[in-house]
Amino acid sequence: MPINTIRWKKLINEDQIRLVVGRPRRIPRHKRMEIAAILSQELIGSRPIVDMRRHAARYGAFHIALRAMQETEEWGKLRGMASKSDIMATLALRQVTATMLDILDRSICLPAEDVGQQSLISLIELTLLSWRRRGGGEELAMGVEECIAADGRGHASAALREAFHERLGQAIDEMQAYMDMLAKMKELLPAGGDEAALEEAFFAYFNEVDLFSELLRRNEELQQIIDLMGKLDMKYGGVREEMRSFVTSEAYELGASKDIPHALPIELLKLKVPILRTLFFSQMLEGQLLTYRLRGLDWRDELGRKGPVIALIDASGSMSGEPELIAKAFILMLARRMEREKRDIKIILFAAEDWKLELDMTDKGKAAKSLLDTICRHFEGDTDFNSAIRTGLDTLEEETYRGADVLFLTDGESRVTDEEVIRRWSELKNHTGSRIFTLILGSDEAGGLEKISDKTWTLPATIWGAEQGPSDIIHIIAEG
Repeated sequence: MPINTIRWKKLINEDQIRLVVGRPRRIPRHKRMEIAAILSQELIGSRPIVDMRRHAARYGAFHIALRAMQETEEWGKLRGMASKSDIMATLALRQVTATMLDILDRSICLPAEDVGQQSLISLIELTLLSWRRRGGGEELAMGVEECIAADGRGHASAALREAFHERLGQAIDEMQAYMDMLAKMKELLPAGGDEAALEEAFFAYFNEVDLFSELLRRNEELQQIIDLMGKLDMKYGGVREEMRSFVTSEAYELGASKDIPHALPIELLKLKVPILRTLFFSQMLEGQLLTYRLRGLDWRDELGRKGPVIALIDASGSMSGEPELIAKAFILMLARRMEREKRDIKIILFAAEDWKLELDMTDKGKAAKSLLDTICRHFEGDTDFNSAIRTGLDTLEEETYRGADVLFLTDGESRVTDEEVIRRWSELKNHTGSRIFTLILGSDEAGGLEKISDKTWTLPATIWGAEQGPSDIIHIIAEG
């Protein structure tokens, strides 16, 4: 397999590799960089050695250690993992480079029980001395030859392989845990056709010990969320556009398109004039007809996409347990659906008075990070519906979210008491044509939210069918 020059050069310049190489050692820095570069090339391709003696004269003990590592089963597994993505290659190279430098730096103690093993240790010391002096190439070549001759029974090579087996075996277990968790994240998070963005966000978690430990600790909980997402998905299996009759809507601007039903009368008059008829069809095919655009109860934008969505999610302490799991599954499934339909979505977690957390869903990498943070978040604090509704109102008044569908997911353990907020909500809803849906988890009390909602669901338990509960809400929103 030929070496991908661009890829291996990019690989050794990753921050994770630079940190490993930059750690102070007895090995000169320029040699540490050189060793990392060689390992990078070997990991993702092949680097044929044309002159073995010259290679031995340049690299000494590394020449022997590299060959021993390549004979291990773990090396083959790491190469396979590295081929899956740049991030997997980075993880593999980080472990391989650290292990190799530890052996050459004598941070890993090798046995010295026979002549061959003692010769290897002497060669390592000779190699370090030569590298520091930047000379002694011929002496190193002879040292390699003598070490190979002294190791007639292969004990030195076996000691090297055992050292690599132990350290790289641990690395493989760690990377497998990463791959398993990443696969689970791909089931949970909206990829948006860009898995690299998702993997970049997850990689940041992997490199934070506390964050990744929290994900691993919640492994069973994550599987429950995935199962719940499957239930949410059971009714609405794909994006469907249906024919709808037009309802009274607001014409809010003019523009060029091929939308004949909304073409201005002056454009349609061209059909009555033979010389202009060809011009009409040409403009229609090119999308240059002057048309008006509607916004209202049946509004869709010029690309045929449906309007935005605002999700207000109760993240208070009373939601802990099954309601919290359902809420998180609902957030993730809704994010996936809206991403698939290219609809703007703002997810807002609320709890005590004036506490809120808005998830950034605009950038794919930031969206994945926000959703990961939500998965690991412990729901806590009190519940305040009034401040949550005010937050929803403020968002509805933003140009991007005018006419948005609004979701309110809570356990109902609060009450709407601010009459001014209710009045303002009703006026804005009537003006923009927004729809408001409320789902109450674990209770049959809506706390006054039923007064402002187009429809309210109560879900006392986590068991629901295809015609009720969260799956029905996602279906209604997705269908428009």
